[in-house]
Amino acid sequence: MPHRDPQDVLPPYAMVNLSDLDRMATAAAERAAALFQKDALKPDAVEGMVEEGIQRFLDKVGIDDIPAFRKDLSAMRAARETREALVSHGLKAVVTVLLGGICTAIWLAIKGAK
Repeated sequence: MPHRDPQDVLPPYAMVNLSDLDRMATAAAERAAALFQKDALKPDAVEGMVEEGIQRFLDKVGIDDIPAFRKDLSAMRAARETREALVSHGLKAVVTVLLGGICTAIWLAIKGAK
């Protein structure tokens, strides 16, 4: 379709009434609503598309057994929590040993030990 300038569409002496504009806008809205209604997706179709999309994703990432995957995630969570606990308890142990050493050194200095 060739590009046309606005002056090519309507002659300069053309007048459009507000009632004509209102009628055209109403007709366009009704036509758009009819098109959208005709092409509207049904809930079953949407659910089927979502399930197919999820299955394609799982196939692409290599997950074929959902219960086993859940167990793997649980094991990874347990390993992460264990690692975090080890780090936390390890830091507490190091701080305790350092404070104990400093307190012992101060005590020995006060006692006058050689």
